[in-house]
Amino acid sequence: MEPAATKKPWAVFVGVLLGLLFVSAVGLQDPPLFRAQWSPQPLHADEAVQWSLAKELSEGVPYSVNADRFHGPTLALSLNAASKLTGTSFTEMSQSYLRNIAGFYLLLLSLAALALPGVSLWSRLTAAAFCLLVGGGAPFGFYFVQEVLLVAGLAWGVVLWLRSEAALSPEGRGFWRLLSGLAFGFALACKVTAAAYLFFFFVALMVVRKPWADRHLAGFLLGLVGSWVTFQSVGFTDVHGLHTWWQQLARSFGVASGHSGDTLTAVSYWPWIWAALWLAEFSLQRYLRERFVPFRSSAADFILVFVGLIFVFHLLLPYKTPWLLYGVMALPLVLLVPAQLGGCWRKDGLLLIGLLVSAAYAAGDFADHSKTDRMSLRVFLGRVDDLSGAYKEGKFYIAVEGGHYWPLPYYLRMYPVGYGEFPQAAKAPLRLIPATDASEPVVPGYAVSSLTLREGGDRYWVLVAKGYESVFIGK
Repeated sequence: MEPAATKKPWAVFVGVLLGLLFVSAVGLQDPPLFRAQWSPQPLHADEAVQWSLAKELSEGVPYSVNADRFHGPTLALSLNAASKLTGTSFTEMSQSYLRNIAGFYLLLLSLAALALPGVSLWSRLTAAAFCLLVGGGAPFGFYFVQEVLLVAGLAWGVVLWLRSEAALSPEGRGFWRLLSGLAFGFALACKVTAAAYLFFFFVALMVVRKPWADRHLAGFLLGLVGSWVTFQSVGFTDVHGLHTWWQQLARSFGVASGHSGDTLTAVSYWPWIWAALWLAEFSLQRYLRERFVPFRSSAADFILVFVGLIFVFHLLLPYKTPWLLYGVMALPLVLLVPAQLGGCWRKDGLLLIGLLVSAAYAAGDFADHSKTDRMSLRVFLGRVDDLSGAYKEGKFYIAVEGGHYWPLPYYLRMYPVGYGEFPQAAKAPLRLIPATDASEPVVPGYAVSSLTLREGGDRYWVLVAKGYESVFIGK
């Protein structure tokens, strides 16, 4: 599909600006989509897990024996690389620093649009800028989570495969196939879910009758396996990490099918409704612009089938978390928008405004997922800082008993903290005990208050050494 040149390219950006004004006019002065980018929220548990994993990797703890090995090593490796390049210690890393790592991969995801073949340069530039502006269509694009890395790998894998199809020489086709395999291998090391996505990729190729089983497939598989092994083994320093991937894959069957304690059911189906409307919007664009083009003859059909299969796959499984939909939202922005631009400036402006408004409205439902209580956390950290400065009976340290909610290791990183049972826990100046019921504990030598880190759960009893109540609880 070769779109016509845009008559007034600047008008597309004017349309985007008008869309922003429209969003504000209808009452979304502070939409979650942009609040996630410009007004950082407290770290989500999944973000803090990645920080903890990277910190332990930097301390020599092998990925394959880490309690958080089921999250994949790629984001932690990226944070370690950034730490070495910038000379930033893990205690110095701000929320913005962490999220800039994900921002780098969001940029890579957006740049995938520039490599699409058979599309005008202006359409590719517009699509890349738009994807970066809206964070891939969901707030998760601005969070320190591996979904951004996973989808960036998928997007580049698809784009490089399409470039191999457009190559004029056998050597060029083999080269692009090899690079496509490298990108898909990176995605596999991010998350085992990418194995299902890779399967759907080949199913979509067969549905639209695109050839794939040729002599260049060997190069693709070579790149796939080589890239996966490199990242999954943490640069060949942890070969047991390869076995961990298969353990993670086996575990995922139980989680996804609802036969595991880690299965998360849908709190709200609004994110899934928004994702369905998102795909319907792209499908409608395909029909309006190419109504006389038969199915399988449009470049858009392959992408629509591929992303549609991903959406249906997650819709049918009991495991429901909005993070799963990031690929459904982001992939069409870099793979479909460039091909659907270029008709005329009015149509292009309306398309981008429609996508902008849809993303801004949907972001509110996507963002309501395991939020950390900003105010409770801020007050708690202020009191801990005061207590640390006032404590005069030896070295100040904290004991967190019976597990912990994941943001705690990050937010308490400036203090000596012990988790679980250890000999000095019973004498710690500050102790946190999970609150399993409403009965307040009575512990000799301590005054008791409470802390709720997340609405609906993750509540702690906070025990402060007697004599320091006025410093901590009395404030």
